Amino acid sequence: MVISKKNQQYITMLADIYDISSSLGIRTFVWGGLSIDIWEGYFLREHGDLDGFVENLTEYVESLTSEYVKRGYKVTFHSEFLMLEVEKDLVHASFNPLKRNGKTAEWKHIGNDGSVFFPFDWLDVSPRLFYNTKVYTSGIRFEYAVKTKVSMLHPEWRLREKDQLAIKYMEEKLKAENICKEDIYKWFWSYNPYWYKQGYDEFFRPTIAYPIQPK
Repeated sequence: MVISKKNQQYITMLADIYDISSSLGIRTFVWGGLSIDIWEGYFLREHGDLDGFVENLTEYVESLTSEYVKRGYKVTFHSEFLMLEVEKDLVHASFNPLKRNGKTAEWKHIGNDGSVFFPFDWLDVSPRLFYNTKVYTSGIRFEYAVKTKVSMLHPEWRLREKDQLAIKYMEEKLKAENICKEDIYKWFWSYNPYWYKQGYDEFFRPTIAYPIQPK
């Protein structure tokens, strides 16, 4: 299968992401549409962008910026959303902070006004190989929770056809691995005051994916 020029550049970007993160002693985890391609070991389609979260990103913004610039990338840090954007030629990536508190991971997807919490051990422990390039991904549990409970993060988001296909793919994988979706949801929750400020009263408090059962 011929790899498009854009996807070839994404392979190079993935290699740069791994090398730069490793040189700083941190990890960048890829999440979103590209994750499934990485799990399968080859590109299933052409991708418009790359999403990731970076361990302790805010503490490493200057170092990350410097390293990406050295490799020819244009870098922008949006302080309001704590988001680092990296782009070059045909490819673009957006990175958000990932914090660890014991066994819990916190992904700050809207800066300090929006976080998602989940078990840290959902994330890849070891890098995967994708076209001979080392990559960490968010893991299937995280991806399934985000895709099927996206309203917890973004009340205005509507699932696209590619999202529906991704959900179907993951449900088949989870079934094959005997993973129950309820066992995923009970460990997934969020707090997004950003949306409360936009007039969504239900975001006044944290949101859980699975109802708490009385003992």
